[in-house]
Amino acid sequence: MITTHGLNHLALPVRDPQRSARFYADLFNMEITFSSPDVAFLKTVGARDMIALNRSEAEVGSSRETMHFGFWVDPEQFDMAVRTIEEGSVKKISEPSRREIGRYIFIEDLDGYTVEIFECLSPPYA
Repeated sequence: MITTHGLNHLALPVRDPQRSARFYADLFNMEITFSSPDVAFLKTVGARDMIALNRSEAEVGSSRETMHFGFWVDPEQFDMAVRTIEEGSVKKISEPSRREIGRYIFIEDLDGYTVEIFECLSPPYA
């Protein structure tokens, strides 16, 4: 067994790393730690997780059912997150819905990746 300290980063091929970095920084209040025409790195403010965005012409094969990734928000922030999405030019994949652990919504980023935003009401996600 390998004991880790959690996920360090997620690397995504994107058409324009700087453009995609601005999307995530603006929508999710992430910090751009490095940006060049070929690669950009972002981290969640106050956390250790990162996204690495690498220039590529690869086609994205992302969907809600196959490959997606998610950001969690505090329950009191979920409605504001939905308003931010609806007031911006962010493509919604689903309407806000609810499951046992909390509400969620799926959106699509600039390269076609499916991103989930959810509130966490109970473990194991808390």
